[in-house]
Amino acid sequence: MSPTRRSINHFLKKEGIDPATGKNMELIAGGGSDRCFYRVASGRNSYVVMTAPSFRYDIRSYVDVGRFLYERGVGVPEILAYDDERQLVLLEDLGDLSLYQALNEAETRGEVVRYYKQVLDRLAEMVVRTSTDMETCDYLKHRSFGYEALRWETDYFIECFLKRFCGVALENEGRLEDECHMLALRLAEERRFFMHRDFQSKNVYLHQGQVRFIDFQTATRGLLQYDLASLLKDSYFVLSDDEREELVEYYRKLLADEGKMDCTTEDFLALFHRTGLQRTMQALGAFAFLGMDKGKTDFLEYIAPGIGILSEALKLFPEYDELGRVVDAAGGILEQKPDLLKMK
Repeated sequence: MSPTRRSINHFLKKEGIDPATGKNMELIAGGGSDRCFYRVASGRNSYVVMTAPSFRYDIRSYVDVGRFLYERGVGVPEILAYDDERQLVLLEDLGDLSLYQALNEAETRGEVVRYYKQVLDRLAEMVVRTSTDMETCDYLKHRSFGYEALRWETDYFIECFLKRFCGVALENEGRLEDECHMLALRLAEERRFFMHRDFQSKNVYLHQGQVRFIDFQTATRGLLQYDLASLLKDSYFVLSDDEREELVEYYRKLLADEGKMDCTTEDFLALFHRTGLQRTMQALGAFAFLGMDKGKTDFLEYIAPGIGILSEALKLFPEYDELGRVVDAAGGILEQKPDLLKMK
């Protein structure tokens, strides 16, 4: 038995759960993080144990944010126990049906849109229930997603994606930096709300007819539309322009009804697309980093959709012409070198 399994068994026994054996402990997907998740069967019950031996702060942030959300009726897994020393968290099991899987199994585009509306109902609910008292959560009370965080994301995109992965020649890097600076300044002016930060289809689950959220440990106070852009400009499942606009307006009306947004359809959509530039650049940087540095090459297949999403949005913002040029250059390089997206 591995040290991890011994640690989990000890943890479960301490919590009054029959220790797992190799036959009823299953390693389930961990996504892009270094955390591992094990499904543990005990009689008729099923649990999930999260391990993060390398990142102590990850456990604490997960516990603090998870309990903050759960206490406010947000659909996150219940945290049943945790062991800070062994880096273990015992969680409610949300099953295996992610939004990503449900969307790919949908028989019609109408069904796809209905799934998204169910999720947006819960996203708006989360914003309303959490944004006024984030200071009561130890982890969240001092966190804010402002200019520095925005610039970190675009630097990540430039270094990991443009330079290292694509090998784009940045002939006017100063101008590119200026445009990223202007984008960050513009977005940093916006009012801040609770922000999940990685609100995409693989982090949303459908369990017993309810929408549930995972991977919330990097939550912060940030842009209202960042999570919306994460979901609707998601490289994992690409929406049509018409579907996306319908869903953006649906969400705008949800927030307007709750008094959280007094904004015209046109202005709301423009801010959504501008925020989407930021989020898509971050995602492309992450896909490149995970594929090159972490050996998680499955993420590389989402780069091409991400470039398409970013290129289309940049057409709306002529002030970011240098950014548009380098994104087009990256797309051209990847078309000429398709093997880059198939690294093993």
